[in-house]
Amino acid sequence: MNTAEFLIGPTVLVVVLGLLLIAARWASTPLRALPRGIPLGHDFGLLVPVAIVDTPAEVTLAQAVLCTQGIRSTWAMAMTPLHIDASGNILSRPRHRRHVLVFGVDAARATRTLHPPRGGQLPYA
Repeated sequence: MNTAEFLIGPTVLVVVLGLLLIAARWASTPLRALPRGIPLGHDFGLLVPVAIVDTPAEVTLAQAVLCTQGIRSTWAMAMTPLHIDASGNILSRPRHRRHVLVFGVDAARATRTLHPPRGGQLPYA
């Protein structure tokens, strides 16, 4: 056997692995853009954020209001980003806030419940 025969096997293996990596990358890219209103980097699966609150007490109140309407809800932590202006001044620091989450089929009804169209205070604030 000459050296060319020893190089053919590993070369074919590297080419096949490269093609598999390209195919896997292509298959894992999303086919559609995120719907409007969903924050980038926050994938909650079947759940949709309907409100962002600051304290656990506000989460409890929002969940109680949703429960009176028969809407199941949960919550998840939301990190607000650090905002810096062009000259390097800190405009706002990161805060730990909470998303109130409901299933997608209940999202419109939950939004109407938590944010009434007539304006004024939120029912849980």
